[in-house]
Amino acid sequence: MNCFFKILIVGLLFANVISAQETNVIPIQNSRLQLEKPLVNQSKKLALLLPFNLAKVQGDTVNTIADRLKKDKFLNMTLDFYSGALVAIDSAKQLGVTVDVSVFDSEETKNSSNVAKLIADHHLENFSAVIGPFYQTNVEKTAELLSANQVVVISPLSKEMGKSYPNLFQTITSTSLLRSAIFDFMHSKNGNIIAVVDKKKVSVKKYIVENQKDVRLVSLTEIGALIPESLSSKLQKDRINYVVLETESTVLIKATLKLLLSKLKECAIQLVILEPNETLDTDEIEFANLMQLKLLYPSMTRENNSPEAVIFEKNYKLKNKVTPNAFATRGFDVTFDALMRLSQSNNYSESASTQVTEQVESKFDYFKNETGGFANKGLYLLYYDADLTVKVAK
Repeated sequence: MNCFFKILIVGLLFANVISAQETNVIPIQNSRLQLEKPLVNQSKKLALLLPFNLAKVQGDTVNTIADRLKKDKFLNMTLDFYSGALVAIDSAKQLGVTVDVSVFDSEETKNSSNVAKLIADHHLENFSAVIGPFYQTNVEKTAELLSANQVVVISPLSKEMGKSYPNLFQTITSTSLLRSAIFDFMHSKNGNIIAVVDKKKVSVKKYIVENQKDVRLVSLTEIGALIPESLSSKLQKDRINYVVLETESTVLIKATLKLLLSKLKECAIQLVILEPNETLDTDEIEFANLMQLKLLYPSMTRENNSPEAVIFEKNYKLKNKVTPNAFATRGFDVTFDALMRLSQSNNYSESASTQVTEQVESKFDYFKNETGGFANKGLYLLYYDADLTVKVAK
């Protein structure tokens, strides 16, 4: 959402015009972005609890709204998420979904919110579902307060895993699931798995030692430099060699890439990372090298150029005059998925247990965890292909 529209939205929020404004959008027709045909005559209620923190904005006597938007990343993130949610609401309406959507300011920080007051004042116990708040402690409090009434509470952005409630749905796929998925994939290919892990990555090494006992760890020097023989001696010619590289050291990355590239004619090798690594995106690391080694990694999101994704981008640009960023797309995905599930004949928990959906960037594949709540195992295993595109590994 561009700055002008953000200022306008904040102004509308001050005036208590917090609603899903209608826009002429192109209907999203493909079943990959929706479930079964929605029940057009069944109305349910959805609440969005988003941290606009309007009292703080109104109380800021130093900065204008425009100035605050330049400085306040959290407010920008919230407004971007909200802008994507509005497009989702409009798109669902075009499909005939009748869901009454209300938006409230959760006024939250990491350790506080006004959710208890919102629930009491607006009788959220009578709603079908709630999206938000953003912080884990606050979303857990919301789930606790609404659990007796079985109101679905959807955590849209939190990566933390805390207390679980039977009505709480975590949409962010956990790090442990992402790690397990990529190791399962490598094992399914009968891969020879080797790991180059620097000394700062203590949690990664601990995970590998405790959970992936067949992985062969490469030795490093006292100062954390690669010992070339330790890596080259572990490569096998009759199997695909997956080399897991976990370091932020440019020197270690370059040394590892140089050795692996020199061995490509002798062995099948694929480079693997377990989590995003900003060092790989710097100018010091050549993208061509990562492409040659077909860098493989787990991700919660994918690149999507399908007709449905193009329609979303067009609708978003029509409404906001800019291309949607990651938070706007997340706002669309979470909200549209919730609206489509609410429109089905079965209840939300049944839908979550039986139906996997894919939206623009995200997959929602829920399962009931050991403590009774729902977690999302939706993810993608992606790799850099020779044609300079990112593809889903199969």
